[in-house]
Amino acid sequence: MEGTIMDIDGDESQPSATPYVVDETWFEENNFSFNQFVKARMSAASLARFDEEIEERFTVMDKKSRRASFEFRTSRFGENPVKVIRENCSRQRDYITPDMPTLEAIFRVLLANGNQPMTLEHIREQLAEWCPGGGCQWLLLPLDALERLIQNDRFYGIRPHASATAA
Repeated sequence: MEGTIMDIDGDESQPSATPYVVDETWFEENNFSFNQFVKARMSAASLARFDEEIEERFTVMDKKSRRASFEFRTSRFGENPVKVIRENCSRQRDYITPDMPTLEAIFRVLLANGNQPMTLEHIREQLAEWCPGGGCQWLLLPLDALERLIQNDRFYGIRPHASATAA
């Protein structure tokens, strides 16, 4: 029965293979700032560095020689808040806590993965890593209940990935 879930009546059902992301345009359409919303989830250490001038290394490909070189650019720490969450905040023990609301935990998992499209099964695997004992409320919900919760989201902008809905 690997890959299946049991619904309330005991019938097998397949979990959705729909990948989900945080839709940044949802925030604009609802007069919210995506960057401010994400910034509110940054760790205290990252917030203390916010707007600090930093130097970042970028890979640059020479089209003629097909060789890679590196270029350094100056930017501001926190300019890309999803990157800060992925590279810094999500490595902190209290980034996701067992008592956190389910949608907040899902939102943070998506941010911790750079807001890359993720199926519910993958999201649940990530949530399990934040709840080693397994008793967290979000792990107790069946996948179909998690899917309904996401489909009814009116606060986090979690939506099916555009390429998945275009098919």
